[in-house]
Amino acid sequence: MKTLNKILLTLASILALMSCEKDGEKIYLQSLGSDELIATTDKVVLSVETSQKVVLSFAWKGQDVQISDTTVGTAAKAKNYMEVSLSEDFSGQIYKDETTSNSIAYKGGELNSIVNGLGAKVGEANNVFFRLGSATGENIPYAYSNVVKVAVTPYVMDMNTGIVVEATDQNEVVGETGVILYSSEANGIYSGFMFIPYGWYHYFLKEGNGLMWGTAGDEGAFHITSDAGNNRQNMWFPGTTGCYYVNVNTKEATWDALYISSLAISGLSEEPINLTLDKENNLWIASFTATEAGEKVITISGNGDRWNVETGTNDGAGIPVNVAFANENNNLVLADNAGNISVTIPEAGECTIKLDLINPNDRKVYVEAGGTDIPEEPEVKEYIYVMGIDSDKYEFNNKIYLFNEDNIEYAGIRNVVPSQWGYYFFNADAWGNDSEYKYGKSDNTANTNTNGELLKGGTEIPALTENGLYLFEVSLKNLTYKTTKIGDKIYLYNGMTNGGLIAMTPTDIAGEFSTVLELSSDSEWGMKFYLFDDWSYNFVDGGENKLYYNGTNKDGNGIAVKAGKYTVKANIIEKTYSIEPIKE
Repeated sequence: MKTLNKILLTLASILALMSCEKDGEKIYLQSLGSDELIATTDKVVLSVETSQKVVLSFAWKGQDVQISDTTVGTAAKAKNYMEVSLSEDFSGQIYKDETTSNSIAYKGGELNSIVNGLGAKVGEANNVFFRLGSATGENIPYAYSNVVKVAVTPYVMDMNTGIVVEATDQNEVVGETGVILYSSEANGIYSGFMFIPYGWYHYFLKEGNGLMWGTAGDEGAFHITSDAGNNRQNMWFPGTTGCYYVNVNTKEATWDALYISSLAISGLSEEPINLTLDKENNLWIASFTATEAGEKVITISGNGDRWNVETGTNDGAGIPVNVAFANENNNLVLADNAGNISVTIPEAGECTIKLDLINPNDRKVYVEAGGTDIPEEPEVKEYIYVMGIDSDKYEFNNKIYLFNEDNIEYAGIRNVVPSQWGYYFFNADAWGNDSEYKYGKSDNTANTNTNGELLKGGTEIPALTENGLYLFEVSLKNLTYKTTKIGDKIYLYNGMTNGGLIAMTPTDIAGEFSTVLELSSDSEWGMKFYLFDDWSYNFVDGGENKLYYNGTNKDGNGIAVKAGKYTVKANIIEKTYSIEPIKE
């Protein structure tokens, strides 16, 4: 259709010309002239820091097709092309960029990619030439503007390496972690192992061209975007800490995470040897007794759970998968089936085997002489204590309770009057470092007064800043803590299909909230309580008017309620509820 329109336009012009010739009045198309091309600068030094900033812009006059007789119109429009070359006469390689406006702007990363592609020398000022070409059709000669020379200094653009950038849950950038994901084909698909220090860990991925990738807002947890104007948020993991294999695919704009829950090595003894994750050193380790020195052939396999676009990040939603390793070009890789891997036993006796996965180009397993201290998991108890949240009293009277035995995870809501000295956790009602869990490593910038790592001993977690109700979540397996401030409302779900959340207001009793519930029919799914209006952090039926804390975005048993009108109360500190009929 476009071609037909061009032909018709040309024919119309010719007919008009012939018609006017009869009358002695010629109408003709005026050739396009060279308009002045103006640049914002004549010198640009590029860097990763300027990759997403406009560094160079051009502007020019509008190009219009002109006809000698102003009473005659035309549908013809000029097409503009910005041409870029390292040669002033444009005899070499040319980059061409079509535009329909009267200006064009280049961000640092885009300009760096263009001049790198033309063969510019990295780290040096290169004379780069720009000109505007205009034409009204494919077979019509270009009219060119003046040539503009700009000295451009490009930087090395490593598109094999994706840098993991830590973020807060408020999408604030903390800084580069030193962890990388690798793209062997430099095609925007990055993968590698990450050791996640605390639940719901947040991060961005930065490419060599400076693009920062994060979750694409409302599109779901595993959809990604590099457009900061597209409600770009950080990417976040499920609540389980530990070792993950991560894929970030910028081509499909998705990412996924495989949690490695267990690994075992076969071939060193009669029975497989279970590996333990050493979080301090980001290693999987195990001790064993070698019968002799020399070469051994081993296999490595285990289990995991995969989270992706379909699953979301909800705990428990991961898809169970088998995990296996093979040796590929002297580098360990994930495989469908466990492959044979050779290791050298240095001597007979007590030895330690270590699996190092952190470097995507040098994943390895090796054996060292001598044993090692294997991290021990703490004893699973019904509850632990929060100390330092009751003014300056330090007493064993604030308990939070076990709700996830697999992760030795505790949670509970307490009424906080912050101590000036901060707070910490005990897994026994006794003083001493063996039962104290305090602030994590001082060099870990992820640690705040609301979330981070725990260590035995250490120093108090910085004091919370406001009085009020707080949800405390602690995993003694993952050695993490998270503290969430509760607002002046909680929310009731009536258990009806398409039913919304009903706000509950506080009573005079600490932790107690109340509302009126009216049902025209029996509750279909059962009543539940939520701490926030985004359906997160729920309490479900624990039996005998008790509430069970069920975590974030999980299913659980609702509380059966018959049709009628009721006063509903919930005490989220004591984990109790009441449903009192209203007689009218």
